[in-house]
Amino acid sequence: MIRGVTGLLAAALAALAAGIDSLDGDAALVPFFALLTLAGGVVAWAVQPPFTGPRRRLVKVLAVAWALAGIWAAGVLLAYPGSGTTPGSEPLYLGLPASAYHTGALHAGAILVLLGAFGPDRWFTSGGPDDDAT
Repeated sequence: MIRGVTGLLAAALAALAAGIDSLDGDAALVPFFALLTLAGGVVAWAVQPPFTGPRRRLVKVLAVAWALAGIWAAGVLLAYPGSGTTPGSEPLYLGLPASAYHTGALHAGAILVLLGAFGPDRWFTSGGPDDDAT
């Protein structure tokens, strides 16, 4: 159950980024973040016990794909810093530009999904008194 929260949080971040993108009138990234939202939901489902076999492979593939998307986006941001915008021209949402939500959702979601996919099982156990019983 706890491992599934990583996928749910990643999906929620991607959905927030899609919503913010649709508010600014451009909506160019909405399909991308909608797919990430779907991927986060699939991860949340697939990591439930028993987390073995094809489901584990699916989650690992989705996690690596999400991380590669984050690396690609970071490369684009480094290669073309501030391209297409002038300072102060972007609308703010709770004091942040839409690009901050896009970047945050993409990279924080990647970290969460990678954690859910590759984190050891002991990180996700409750640690209750029955866990140590042999």
